[in-house]
Order: sequence, then structure tokens, then C-alpha cells
Amino acid sequence: MAFAASFLARVGCHGNGALSPDRLEHLLLRCWRAGCEQWPDIPLGVDSFVSHLAMHFPRRVPGEDLEQLLSQFVPGDLFLACACAEGLPTALAAFERHHMAGLPSALAHMRLSPTVVDEIRQRVRERLLVRTDSAPRIAEYSGRGTLTNWVRVISLRTALSLLRKTHAEGPMSEALLELLPAPNSDPEVEAIRRRYHEAFRQALEDAFATLPGEHRYLLRLHFVDHLSTTKMGTLFNVNQSTVSRWLQSAQRAVHDETRRLLKERLDLSSQEFTSVLRTVESQINLSLTRILNETIHSE
Repeated sequence: MAFAASFLARVGCHGNGALSPDRLEHLLLRCWRAGCEQWPDIPLGVDSFVSHLAMHFPRRVPGEDLEQLLSQFVPGDLFLACACAEGLPTALAAFERHHMAGLPSALAHMRLSPTVVDEIRQRVRERLLVRTDSAPRIAEYSGRGTLTNWVRVISLRTALSLLRKTHAEGPMSEALLELLPAPNSDPEVEAIRRRYHEAFRQALEDAFATLPGEHRYLLRLHFVDHLSTTKMGTLFNVNQSTVSRWLQSAQRAVHDETRRLLKERLDLSSQEFTSVLRTVESQINLSLTRILNETIHSE
């Protein structure tokens, strides 16, 4: 029962709850063997794997089922990540084949030029696999959720970070600054804004949700990541004027659908609706920025 005892000591469990030592030993060895079967050329020892698994094991609530917690892991992916963290050549080669080689496909929706994709791939490779003063970043992969998705998220963040570092614009575009709602001391206007704020926000969220995925992504780059149209042109391998047309089209679609939904949902006369629209419409881009930010943080 060497591995079961070692595992329990590493995760800070005193006693193993409902699991017998034999059962826990069996489950740990099964996880390791699943990795061995998926990656037969990678010589990762069971002790190294169990130590790595223990490092990522969630904090256990008293009485919580260890077997259920173990079932949350993707053993083959955790096995590969552990072997890469140890610098095993066959593991690094497997990671290159199964994850780095697929990076262009993962970024295809961004329409990056081959040169930019190569730069991103090199940065991801260095970020995840190169050992500095501490373990390589791939050691942080928890094994819950697929390694493919984990690498994809890091690749997307690396792509955006690369482009953000090179763009020279300020934190907010001039077009957005012009559309921010100006301070207004008119009590009637403020009363309208407060009364219809939630209806407006809901309509805007619903309008944004109807956009095609590429339009949502475009708006996110512009309003949240603050990429200039020049850098977005580089990103999508098109000229700046094309990006500007895309942005205008996406914004217009959000504006038009927001107005349509407000008119449909608010029981107002034409004159009242015009008054409400005039009051809240200047907030569309500002509110859209907030919605995009919230979408990112919830993902």
C-alpha cells in the first residue's frame, strides 16, 4: 500500500474515509496505467505520477468521497503534463505532436498570418515547457478539464497579449470616448435613465447575444482588449479599412437590435419612446464594454 499511504500523506488526509487502503491503491494505479496505455513510449514512474496527482488534488471536505474526487481527473492528460514537467524527451515530443501542432487550428478563427502564429507557438512553447528557477508552467495543469482546452486558452491569451504589447493606442479609443454619456443635471433625464436602465441593459445583452461569434469576438478585441484597427488588421490579415467596416457593421447591428427590443418590450407612445431612446442610447458602447468584460470573467 506504498502509493496509497504516500498519496494520503501528501494531500494531508489522516485516514482515507470510506476507501480501504487496497481500493485507494487500486484507483491510483489505475490512473497511472491509463496514462501508460495512452502514452506507451513515455517512461513516467508511478511514484512521480502519484506525487503530481496529489499536488493537484482538491482540498477535501471531511466525509467527501475520495473515489469521486479521483474520478474528476483526466489521467492521460495529467500523465503527459507530469512527464513534460519532468522534461522527458518522449513526452515533450508527444506534446509537440498533439498540442503544439494543432495550435494554428485553435487560432484559425483569428485569421492570423503564419508569421504571427509561429511567434505565438514559440511563446507558448517557452511559457509552458521551459524550466527557469521553478518548474515549467505545464506543471500547473490540474488534470481537471482537458489539456487541449487548457493549452488553447493559454494560446489565445498569448495571442492577445502579443498584440496588446505592440499596439500604440491609449487605453480607450477616441470613438468610444465620444460616445460616453456626458454628465447631465437635468432631473427629468436622470429619472428616465434610472427608470429604464434595467430594461435597456437586458435589451443590450440580448442584442449582443444574437450576433455571430465573429462579431462578438471583434467587439471584444476593440472594446475590452483595446486593439487598434491597425493591429486588428494584422490579426485578421486584412487592411484597416476592412476592420473599420466590420466594426461599424457589428456596432450598428447591436444598436439596431437594442432599439428594436426596447420598442417591442416597452409600452410607450412614439414620443415617449423617442425620449427614452435619446436618453439611453448614448450608453450603448459603454454598457457593451461592461457586458464584454463580464463575459470574459465568466468564461
